[in-house]
Amino acid sequence: MSAPLDARTELGGWLAAQRELLAGFVRRRAGKLLLRLETAEDLAQGICAHLLERGALPREADEAAQRAWLCTVSERWLADRRDHWSALKRRGGEVLRIAGGAHESADLAAVRELAASVTGPSTFAVRREQLALAAFALDMLLPRDRALVEGVCAGLDLAEQASALGLGRDATEKARQRALARFRACFEVARRGHGG
Repeated sequence: MSAPLDARTELGGWLAAQRELLAGFVRRRAGKLLLRLETAEDLAQGICAHLLERGALPREADEAAQRAWLCTVSERWLADRRDHWSALKRRGGEVLRIAGGAHESADLAAVRELAASVTGPSTFAVRREQLALAAFALDMLLPRDRALVEGVCAGLDLAEQASALGLGRDATEKARQRALARFRACFEVARRGHGG
C-alpha cells in the first residue's frame, strides 16, 4: 500500500538531505559481492524508492532516531538484494536456459553447455555477468510475469501456478508463455544495452 502523497513528499525531502549518509552506509554495508552486481547508487536509489512507496518518516523520533531507522531499513533492503542474487545464482542455469529461449542456436547451446562444465575465474565472470543481465531482465517484468518466470525456474508445475493465479489451466499456460517471451525480450534488450 502506498503512503499518502504529503507523507511521501516530506519523506522525499528528508531522503534528499540524507543522500550522503545513505550512500556511505551502502558502500560500507553492501559488501564486495553485492557491489560487483549492483552499483552503490542503484542500491541507494532502490532503498529510496522502497521507502517512498511504502513508508513515511517516523514522526515521534528525533533526527538521530530517524537516521537509525533509515539505516535499519537500508540494512534489510541490502539483505533482500543479497537474497535475490543468491536465489538467482541457485537457479541461474534454469534462468539462463529460459533467457536463451527455444530458438537458441546449436553453437550457442554448446558454448553454454561447455561453460557450465568448465570452472575458472573468466568462466565465473561471464556467468556472473549473464546472471546480472537475467536479474535485470526479471526486474523489468511486471510482477505477475516475474512470478510466472520465477515459478518456472523453481520447477512449479502448471497446476500450481494456475492455483496461485486463480486461473484455469489454459489461461495460465498462455500467461506463462507470454511471460517467458517477455523475459527473453527483456534479456535481449539488457544484453544489447550491455554491449553483448
